[in-house]
Amino acid sequence: MTYRVEYNGEELEVENLDSALDNAKHAIAADLGQISGWAVEHDETINDWFVQGVLDGRAVGPTAVVTGPEPTMAADTFPRHAPAAAEREALRMTFTGATPSEALQMAATWLAGRPEILDVDDVGWHPTRTGYEARVYYRS
Repeated sequence: MTYRVEYNGEELEVENLDSALDNAKHAIAADLGQISGWAVEHDETINDWFVQGVLDGRAVGPTAVVTGPEPTMAADTFPRHAPAAAEREALRMTFTGATPSEALQMAATWLAGRPEILDVDDVGWHPTRTGYEARVYYRS
């Protein structure tokens, strides 16, 4: 199982997701310089991750795309109707900041710009080597 990292026309294949996300973050940081955190969004339908640098609570610069293994469900078997809100699967967005309040501010700024989000199911906190990660689980 390999993952492909695409950023600014360059591609790299790695063996695991953690390495792919780290490589995406390093490429963005090398390109943009100062970054205060990260916005990472996963599209479960196509199994891709979208990584973007965050500075002062706002996403900045180009997005790196991490392509994962193909989804196990064939494209022609996806539901053809929009599921009711209660049936919609929870999605996750991740924000990384130096402090818990910085990570939460990034999440709040991101949510404020997305009126299509109907429910926030949960917010999780995880300490990292460089700060804190806030995970927002939501439904749209």
